[in-house]
Amino acid sequence: MQLAKALRRRVDGGEFAMGTFVGELRTPALARILEQAAFDFMLVDNEHGNWNPQDIAQHIDAGKRWGICPLVRVSGPERGEIMRALDAGAEGIMVPMAKTLADVERAVEFSKYPPLGQRGAHFARPHNEFSPPEDIGAYMRAANEELLTIVQIETEAAVERLDEFAATPGVDVLYLGPGDLSVALGVPGQVDHPRVMEVAECIVAVCSRHGKIAASHFVSVEMLGELRRRGMQFGAFGAAVRMLQYGIGALGSQARDALGAS
Repeated sequence: MQLAKALRRRVDGGEFAMGTFVGELRTPALARILEQAAFDFMLVDNEHGNWNPQDIAQHIDAGKRWGICPLVRVSGPERGEIMRALDAGAEGIMVPMAKTLADVERAVEFSKYPPLGQRGAHFARPHNEFSPPEDIGAYMRAANEELLTIVQIETEAAVERLDEFAATPGVDVLYLGPGDLSVALGVPGQVDHPRVMEVAECIVAVCSRHGKIAASHFVSVEMLGELRRRGMQFGAFGAAVRMLQYGIGALGSQARDALGAS
């Protein structure tokens, strides 16, 4: 839980916590590459990704080794999937496509220990390095305070319930999903459209009011600048596989230009 705690300190200190999504790329070396590039966290994407539990566990282990906070986006507020991610050592979960208060309450129920939730108590697992804590009550309290329960805002129904979601005990982060939200708002693909940015400002406002972290996905440095100016504190830059595509494309183009010049 130390990496999630460090993320919270970074945000509390007025800095921006930056990560990226991980899909397709199975090598645990990715965590080291992100660490070298000064990223803070990675979100292993089990909504759009195609992972088995061992893949996810390896990324979590690598993140912990290299100081990249390992978070997992689950496919929904489903107990078994959330439990497996957290027991494997994820320091937070993200629940996509939240539409109702019941969705949010289930996310808290399955990710937090009592009294906030009903997370299963098994303490000989990777999340505590197979070493049951001497004081289980203290461990559970610390987990509830430090682990990140992240709710994605990417539907019109969620936008209408922002204040309810932010007021829910156990929710730590409201995270704007601008791609899906742009579709929901009738401006598909226009992730920096004024209507999307208006929602970003609303998220910042409700999070400030309720003491939660305001977060958003972003796909360019220009978009990051706009979100940061609006008060966003935390976000993921695209996806690692897209960065790989861009890097290969850019360097390949330079190599072809060099060949042409010669």
